[in-house]
Amino acid sequence: MKHFQVRAFSCRIGHAKPEPGAYECLHALGLEPGRILFVDDRPENIDAARSLGLQGHLFRTAADLRKALT
Repeated sequence: MKHFQVRAFSCRIGHAKPEPGAYECLHALGLEPGRILFVDDRPENIDAARSLGLQGHLFRTAADLRKALT
């Protein structure tokens, strides 16, 4: 977690994935949604992020995530 400047926790923002409100905190990054990679292990959460214009990666293994990040 120390590698991330922005962290959002559903218990603090009052919305849980896949609710659209759970992704609103990403506006704090000041980036276009398409420049954000959302990583999760649940397909429904990835689908919700993609519906809002984010890139999505379904986490299965650390090796696959490393490939997605390069």
